[in-house]
Amino acid sequence: MLLIINIIIIALAVNVVFIIFASMVVNKKKLRLLKKIGFNNINLQQIKGLEKVKTIIFSKNQLIGTGKYELKKVGHRSTIKEKSVVKIASQLAKLWGSPYTDVLLKKLDEGLEDEKFTIIEKMKDGISVTDENEKTIMLGTYSFVQGFVKKNDNHTLYLIKNKILIGKFIFTEQWNQEGVDVAKKLNQIGNLVYLDSEPENGNSKKLPFDKAYTNLSINEQKTVISKLRKKAKTALFTTDEDLLLKADFDFLITQRADSQPNNSVVNIDFEGLKKIPELISTLRKILTQLKYALSIFIVLNFSVVLYLLLNGTVIHRLFSLS
Repeated sequence: MLLIINIIIIALAVNVVFIIFASMVVNKKKLRLLKKIGFNNINLQQIKGLEKVKTIIFSKNQLIGTGKYELKKVGHRSTIKEKSVVKIASQLAKLWGSPYTDVLLKKLDEGLEDEKFTIIEKMKDGISVTDENEKTIMLGTYSFVQGFVKKNDNHTLYLIKNKILIGKFIFTEQWNQEGVDVAKKLNQIGNLVYLDSEPENGNSKKLPFDKAYTNLSINEQKTVISKLRKKAKTALFTTDEDLLLKADFDFLITQRADSQPNNSVVNIDFEGLKKIPELISTLRKILTQLKYALSIFIVLNFSVVLYLLLNGTVIHRLFSLS
């Protein structure tokens, strides 16, 4: 009985030693990989478990977007001219600090007259003002004006005057093709999810995502991320400051130099971002190799233990001779 216990203890000890040795080998491979692809400022703790990521959440901001827009469509009430709608929208967009201002001004193709507006509210998703006649005018996304719009028909901005919809606009953004290429490679690695605060405009359908969530506020995006994380390990690619502060993620891949580095943050520039698919793929290969090696070793070890147990008499004699 004592012999059997000794054999089992020795087998377990050998397994532990092999696992420790294998882990050391894997860590050395990971370090060589980081050095090879130029991630000299990233340590092993930051990428620990990155190969197990199943869901990759891709926020558009500054990753696949360029910040350059085109005005694709202008809708307006029959009682008001298109030029008047564009003019009012241009004035409010300028006050709001909207990225669509230049596109609207280009469409207007004339200088803006100085008109006095009193700002009632200015938020990330829209602006509300009163004009000289004390009429309320609003410009914003559906989430900002939904109390005055019957349904969300995926326009980018809506223009409301005296609680009546007088105009709506569809803008499309020019994509950063290198960012799109990164997304395509990531789509081969896991379930790729697209987040956007802007409405669906047809362009995003061309992107290589398994699921797209558009026209969402930051809090709504945060809720989506939390739900996805409950189902699988997630990596969030974003530069959005609000998401950085609020989102619930396993890994954060960001270009923001001011993000607080910790064990789940990989802070890299765009050139480094393009190498992330290679990093995850290679980490998975290393993990697979480790699993195969462990499986083979455990089977061999079990076979040796089984052989020794079945041949206990011979082993007992060997111990007696010693």
